[in-house]
Amino acid sequence: MSSSFLGLEIAKSAMQAQQAAMDVSGHNIANSNTVGYSRQTPHFSQRTTPLGGLFVPPQLRNLGNGVEVDNVQRIRDKFIDIQIRQESRTGAYWNTINQGYEQIELILGEPGDSGLSQAFDQFWNSWQELAKTPETQASRALLAETADLLAQAFNQTHQQLTREQEQLNEKVAIKVGEVNERLKQIYDLNRQIARLGASGGNISDYQDRLDLLVDEVSQVLKFQVEENQNGTYTLFLQGRVMVDQQGFNLLEVNTDVGSDFYRVYFASNGQELDMSYQEGELRALFDFRDSVLPEYQTHLDSLAQGIIGGVNAVHSQGYTLEEPPVLGGVFFDGTGAADMAVNSAILSDYQKIAASSTGAPGDGEIALEIARLRDTALVGGIATPDDYYRGVIAQLGASRDEAQRIYSNQQLLLEQLDVRKESVSGVSLDEEMTNLIKFQHAFNAAASLTRVIDEMLDTIVNQLK
Repeated sequence: MSSSFLGLEIAKSAMQAQQAAMDVSGHNIANSNTVGYSRQTPHFSQRTTPLGGLFVPPQLRNLGNGVEVDNVQRIRDKFIDIQIRQESRTGAYWNTINQGYEQIELILGEPGDSGLSQAFDQFWNSWQELAKTPETQASRALLAETADLLAQAFNQTHQQLTREQEQLNEKVAIKVGEVNERLKQIYDLNRQIARLGASGGNISDYQDRLDLLVDEVSQVLKFQVEENQNGTYTLFLQGRVMVDQQGFNLLEVNTDVGSDFYRVYFASNGQELDMSYQEGELRALFDFRDSVLPEYQTHLDSLAQGIIGGVNAVHSQGYTLEEPPVLGGVFFDGTGAADMAVNSAILSDYQKIAASSTGAPGDGEIALEIARLRDTALVGGIATPDDYYRGVIAQLGASRDEAQRIYSNQQLLLEQLDVRKESVSGVSLDEEMTNLIKFQHAFNAAASLTRVIDEMLDTIVNQLK
């Protein structure tokens, strides 16, 4: 028959199991505000003692021998994790695009007093004033000043767009460096999880940190994530293993000879990462650096070239205020927004401005004709400078609104997914307090069982004499 001390062993296992369960609940409560923490729950399993022998009744064979906590489970919905990573990657893409358009808006400064539209107004109006008083030095000085300000506005805007492009290029290198660092950290956690799991230890906290790292790299690039049986992760990028518990591979950036911009390569074999198959923040940096910003630089150049060509064509047909009057040369130097400048000879001598069509005193016909260029299709032969620039600003506004709309929708979707994730993996303080009370009562009952068995043993040892 079973030993009299079996009851003590059952009570002992019960107290140990309930104590472990209370420790798990305490751990949940302590980490209720920890980012990335997943609720843990103890798994109880009954213990049985195989009893045999001639004098053991059949009903007492395999008698229960208490309880044990054989595992602490991490509560996590993998399907929600996959959804969150996918939608976070899309959200990161559109957030980067939205920030890029916001920066272009700041550079162009529209609407505002520092934008190109204000410089256009002053430039065309100064030609209008010169046409009224073509022989006064004040009107000529005003024209030279406003023209120089217009050229500087084009130069500065082009420089700022180029600088923004260079900054995005540096962000590419920074993001690749961050991904590499996260891959190393994932590898370290994989090794710890594999080692701890093999010895039967609890790996839940390590897996939470692993999930956080995977979430971070998934916002930058489209990694395929595979969970292994031992709780480690294997990450693939375009069919290549980037990290597992055996090792890791890194990315690198090298300057493209044709553009002087960074391209991303696999460090192991030097093959370029195909960004057309990518999503996330890094793809957005490439798209904005290589497509969006060059588009607006092209718009700016087209606008500057239209003004340079139109003004120079009319100005070269007019006569200066010099004695004797001579045909005017080019008014603007340069071939685009980057190098547009007022002819240095004009800035040195305002009388070289050709405002007259005949050279006769008081003739401001050429100045008036240049002022009318404001309403002439100078840009590509299809749009006036003002209309073209307004079209660019309207396009920018529409693109920014679209990026904001998509990003806002992604944020709403992510909030809903986070709520679903929290309902599964989040810590409910009310639920944990209820569990603590339940485990405490079970512990107290096991302690009472110990006292009862102690009294029974006392009877057997001291009273049955």
